[in-house]
Amino acid sequence: MKRPDLREEAGIALVMALGITVVLIIFVASMISYTSENSRNANDSRSRLGAQSFAESGIAAAVSILNQAANVSTPTLLGCTASGLNSALPCTDIAVTGVGGTSYVHGLYTQVGSGGSWAITAYGSVANPTGGANLTKSMTATVSITGGGQTNNISIWNYVYSTAPQGAGCEVDLNGTNVVVDVPLYVTGDLCLSGTNAKIVENTANGGQPVDIRVGGTLTVSGTNATVGTAAQKLTSGLVTGGCGSPPHTCTAADRWYVNSTDAPLTATPPTVDFTSWYTNASPGPNNDCGASTPAPVLNSATFDNDTTMNGTSPSFDITGNASYNCVTNTGSINWNKTTKILTVSGTIFFDGNIISSSTGAMYHGLGTIYVNGTLTLSGTNASLRAGCPASPAAPTAQCPFGDTGSGWDPSKDMLIFAVKKMGATAIDFSGTNNEFQGGVLCDPTSTIDLSGTNTKIEGPIICGKFKFATNTKLMPLPTVTNLPPGAPVPPNAPATIGIPVITAG
Repeated sequence: MKRPDLREEAGIALVMALGITVVLIIFVASMISYTSENSRNANDSRSRLGAQSFAESGIAAAVSILNQAANVSTPTLLGCTASGLNSALPCTDIAVTGVGGTSYVHGLYTQVGSGGSWAITAYGSVANPTGGANLTKSMTATVSITGGGQTNNISIWNYVYSTAPQGAGCEVDLNGTNVVVDVPLYVTGDLCLSGTNAKIVENTANGGQPVDIRVGGTLTVSGTNATVGTAAQKLTSGLVTGGCGSPPHTCTAADRWYVNSTDAPLTATPPTVDFTSWYTNASPGPNNDCGASTPAPVLNSATFDNDTTMNGTSPSFDITGNASYNCVTNTGSINWNKTTKILTVSGTIFFDGNIISSSTGAMYHGLGTIYVNGTLTLSGTNASLRAGCPASPAAPTAQCPFGDTGSGWDPSKDMLIFAVKKMGATAIDFSGTNNEFQGGVLCDPTSTIDLSGTNTKIEGPIICGKFKFATNTKLMPLPTVTNLPPGAPVPPNAPATIGIPVITAG
């Protein structure tokens, strides 16, 4: 029998071909898998870069909001709630939708001395190319704020400021008996002291400000014993641009003008008051009702506006009346307890009608601005609305005393400003006997604040057109206002300096 020749190669080619084919299949499969994985990775990488781009866009959107704001230090600008002058949690992200994704951003403001800073958090969100949850990228940045909405803009809020332009007669006339003005005073037009014992004095013993008096027009002192400062206690500074008496001349002691130094000329500008914007954005307000978390009794939404139109026709509302109420939103609140007589406020609030305060012993806590599309009235004898002491965050136990910043009103912690729209007439009426108010008020240059009630006492800045006085009207020593409540109107010529955003993460 013939033995097989082990060197025969019949069939080896087939084996080799099969082997090569298997290797090629594996190689091709590997290349396909590699290419597909690279493609997926590329798509994923592009999407993640897109998410980062939208996060960066969120930071840019926040900075744009700050640059367009009337008051860059308003703590609710970037979606967070307010806690005094600072922002606080919770925050609601501001969404900005673009092609292929969305930016989400919010920011927390912190007041630091005369400036402040925004801590901004943004994230971008894009579709996941492999399906599933969107891809996101977060980023944080800080933006420094110097001057502007607080330090520079508050200078006029440390004055009683008559904004009515010079015309016929006296724009401000201290015509009541024993009228006393013990605050810095700026009169755009003419100032007269025609009342018996009418005085502009300076008392810094209990923390009141040094009195600076500036008159854009003329000064006439005609009342018996009326005087601007005294020989024994001169005012810190002053300037009467139009001169004293008739014919006008440089004011001297013969005109009963006593100041230690003459000011350099200065032109003030009244705040810009944007009622239309705040009608839309105030919270609580016509377009921002009390939230679901508001405890009973809840203030009726029609109190803010009864017809969805800014026309000042809502029924008059007594904010310190015989009925308690509450209203809380994400960015502000107003609450009144008729038993304790405590009004608490925060944020910016809008009422499309007249506002009354009738309580004889009301005290408020918090920092807030109330826009009134109508008139503001302290209604009746002994009506009184003053800050509560001790200051926030402690619970108030009594009204703060007048003219004592050592143990009295601290406007950096508790400050209520009313911005009143009524034009060409009496906008603010504090003419009741023994009316009292601590806080700030503002009305149009064409309007009047009536302080003609006997024994009316006011402590706080006043910015209005014309003023009315009566027997024993007192403008009490003004503590220095270092911060403004959210939404307070500020002058257009005192912009803040907004720093370049500094990326801190992402």
